[in-house]
Amino acid sequence: MPALAIARRVIVFVLTGQSNSLGTTADPGEKDIPPGEDPLDAGIPFFWRNRSTRTGEGPSVLYGDSGGTIVSLRTQQGEGANPLFWGPEIAFGRQLAAAGVTNIVIVKASRGGGGNSHWLKNGEMYQHVVETVRQAVSALPRGTDFDIAALLYVQGESDSEAEAKASGERLRLLAENLRKDLPNAVNMKVIVGGIAAAGPNRDIVRDQQSSLPATDSTFHYVNTLHLRSQLYDQLHFNKSAKLELGRRMADAWLEAERTAAKAK
Repeated sequence: MPALAIARRVIVFVLTGQSNSLGTTADPGEKDIPPGEDPLDAGIPFFWRNRSTRTGEGPSVLYGDSGGTIVSLRTQQGEGANPLFWGPEIAFGRQLAAAGVTNIVIVKASRGGGGNSHWLKNGEMYQHVVETVRQAVSALPRGTDFDIAALLYVQGESDSEAEAKASGERLRLLAENLRKDLPNAVNMKVIVGGIAAAGPNRDIVRDQQSSLPATDSTFHYVNTLHLRSQLYDQLHFNKSAKLELGRRMADAWLEAERTAAKAK
């Protein structure tokens, strides 16, 4: 396999969140679990460190990573009932590459389950995201320039009532803190992949997350309620929904870039 080509200047996308960010594959009705082959995958740089899905709200453990190196876009190690993990990063990368955006690196730092408290400043997942991004940019070829272009956030199904009521402000603070703590992230956008599962706490999360763009133009929200019928267990997106979510998150970023260019 030829060496992965990485541009001299890259834009980095950071994916984090819980199980729909991680991308479960335990759908009993799905026989063809991988996301399908696409020749674009081989040219999309990818770095990941995922955390265990079996610990509920407690501390989680690192169980799968790209070995500290940047590799091509691919599925990741599974666990338990999930033969593999892959989430919106697959179609997100493909959609950008198909649109001619080839100077990208996708960094994935996701966890199965857990409320948004894990992403508070100095929380387990906050620290995990910061450490993962720092490792990823350190793995870039010497002399590569980079900017953190966007945080891709898919989280909220497991939020408690208190976490749901604070979900908008906590996401705003997460972005504010990461812009300070991640390298070259001052202009980082936030692309929120909305949750689709039903429930009163989830309704609150959707309302709070979808309201952020009205007060902060760096936030962009992708509504997924039309994908609710594609939750294979009323919680997790099936294969086609994961691909659709990734494409729509990529389109949201592309539209934000077009809008910004017109405003200049």
